[in-house]
Amino acid sequence: MTDATTTTSVSPEEFAARRAAARNAATEAGFDGLLVCSRGGGTLDRYADAMYLANFYSPFPYIPDLPGSWTGRGHAFLVLPATGDPALIVDVPNDGRIALPDACIIRADRVLEATVAALKDAGLAQGRIGIVGHDVLSMAAHTALAEALPGASWAGADAVVGALRAVKSPAEVEKLRRASQLGSRMIEAMMEAAVPGALHGEIVAAGTDVLIPAGGMLYNSFMASGRGGAAPKLSRANFPTWGSSDRLEEGDWFRVGISGVLDGYAFDLARSRAVGPVSARQIELFEAAMSTVEAAAAAIRPGATAGEVARAGLGRQQELGFSLDGVFSGMGHGIGLGWDSPWLVPDDATPLVPGMVLCLERTVTADGHLGDFEETVLVTDTGAETITDARQRWW
Repeated sequence: MTDATTTTSVSPEEFAARRAAARNAATEAGFDGLLVCSRGGGTLDRYADAMYLANFYSPFPYIPDLPGSWTGRGHAFLVLPATGDPALIVDVPNDGRIALPDACIIRADRVLEATVAALKDAGLAQGRIGIVGHDVLSMAAHTALAEALPGASWAGADAVVGALRAVKSPAEVEKLRRASQLGSRMIEAMMEAAVPGALHGEIVAAGTDVLIPAGGMLYNSFMASGRGGAAPKLSRANFPTWGSSDRLEEGDWFRVGISGVLDGYAFDLARSRAVGPVSARQIELFEAAMSTVEAAAAAIRPGATAGEVARAGLGRQQELGFSLDGVFSGMGHGIGLGWDSPWLVPDDATPLVPGMVLCLERTVTADGHLGDFEETVLVTDTGAETITDARQRWW
């Protein structure tokens, strides 16, 4: 097995090629340039676009703006004009990994004001600017930019970079393999810890004991346990997701879906098990969740659509006699520096191509029982290759 702690570098040339491809796509879409917006602040939400194009993440936490002292802390903005040099506005010093020349990096406490100046320097004060990561911008930030550049026009442009991110390079595939292997070791440690008397928090601690020394970061851990039948019970919590005070008991089922990152690239997988001896009904639900994922994986081939894969998995769930209830209505999603296109929903006509990496997931519930299963697969020239390698059956 490959050591998950070993890093694989993306070359400066690859980052430059990504920016060139983004420029070309922006020009084809009618933009004079792009404003790429990302957020850091110690979270794992919405950092991907700046990391994809410039290899930058801000560790500074979000704090409210204090005009005259600081603005936009915890954010990064990449100004990418159709012609000319890019400019990356950051709120912390370069740690040596930014994939841009020093002359293109601007460190500022007043991030929004520095971004306005960079847009003007790039000749975009009167231009049509595509915003990549527009959901990262607060209303206050967008208003400040628009008021400072009244001659510019703005439009969402997430699809420009999203289409590039959907298909992974060989270096990205290797990073995702390593992340998936680390996630696999983490979830195995958690499943081993799911024994009678254990708290959800103790189980997630067993997983982070694997994750953190290896350099990984936890994004989330959806956890639940319970019992089906005539007197069903459910134990879960929202904040934190491992905050339930109920201890596991023999006869319970337990499920966990974890997501996190290694070197910026995400893992996402789920497993279920019985606590103590397993019942026939528990096995039926556990196997049903696995069967839906297997049906979706079998439908993957170059040229198939995301919708066809979703319909294959969801159709299998219905064939088994289970309703399509659940907190997530899709069959999965792309994965990379976060959640990528495509989304595996029945009406998505996006064609699959080799190099896409997909998470296939499904939760099946009935009469208080639950089965949950998720794997990560690489789209190849011939089908799907599973890159998570965690133990599948715990019964």
